[in-house]
Amino acid sequence: MKKLKQHLIILHTAALLLSGWGGWWLMQAFFPVYYFAWYPYIPAFFLFVGIIFISVLDNVKRMNPRKSVNLYMLLRFSKVLASLIFAGIYFFAVKVQLREFGIVFISFYLLYLTLETYYFYLTENEIKKNKVNE
Repeated sequence: MKKLKQHLIILHTAALLLSGWGGWWLMQAFFPVYYFAWYPYIPAFFLFVGIIFISVLDNVKRMNPRKSVNLYMLLRFSKVLASLIFAGIYFFAVKVQLREFGIVFISFYLLYLTLETYYFYLTENEIKKNKVNE
C-alpha cells in the first residue's frame, strides 16, 4: 500500500503541476486580461488537499469496507467545505475578477474530482487484491 501511496502522490503532483502550468500558459498567451494574482494558489490548494486525501486513503486498508465508504464520503464533504472556505475568502476579501476566479476554481475542482475518483478506485483495487492474496 505504501508503494500505491507514493504512486498516487506523484501522479497527483504531476497532474496538478501540468494543469497549473498549462492553465497559466493559456491565460498568459491567449487571455492575459483575465489573469489574476491568486491563480497560483488554486493548484496549490488542490495539491495540498489531494495529498491529505491520499494520506487518509492509505489508512483505509485497516478498516472494514463499510467504514471506508463512510470515510470516503466524509473526505468528499470536507473537501467541499475546504473549497467553499477557500473560495469564500477570495470572494469576500479580495473581490477582484470574481468571474475569472470562479471559472478557474471550478475547472480545477472538476479535475480534482476526477483524480480523486481514480485514486479511490485504485485504492479499492489494492485492498481487494490484498484480500485475495491473504
